[in-house]
Amino acid sequence: MNGLVLFSSANKNGNTAKLVEHVNARVQFEVVEIDMLNITPYNYQNKYPSDDFYALVDKILMADILIFASPVYWHAVTAPMKALIDRITELTDVNELKAKARALANKKAYLVATSANEQLCPIYEGFFSRVFNYFDIEYGGFIHVNCRDGFYVESESVNSFAMKLNTEKCL
Repeated sequence: MNGLVLFSSANKNGNTAKLVEHVNARVQFEVVEIDMLNITPYNYQNKYPSDDFYALVDKILMADILIFASPVYWHAVTAPMKALIDRITELTDVNELKAKARALANKKAYLVATSANEQLCPIYEGFFSRVFNYFDIEYGGFIHVNCRDGFYVESESVNSFAMKLNTEKCL
């Protein structure tokens, strides 16, 4: 099994990037910086100029494990992450793309998040949980780091999270 990290942050070298690095040092998944891609916002007419969305969908469909990595901004994901998830709606709207939407089923997804709070925001996690449920993606859990006083992550937490991911890779 292979994995794909979908990373977004206003600070490319910030806390979430550091947490992704810690995790990825142990699992070695491809990391896609979605902020660097041109993804046209979703529209009801499903008319889009040429952008990076379809190539990214192909990468997503090739992966068995998806990791969505974003800091928590006002209880939510970054704007580019939200735009990507909104655009995935197109897969359910356009007849020629519905097979791709169905191909998301049975993938496994995880979250990597940082915030200035002790616990991961339930609104943030709930958003992803509902998206995963809608596409029949199995939610495997998350790793979250409270960065209120700076970035510090316990190796045991990262090792435990990476072990889950590596177990999935070996199935």
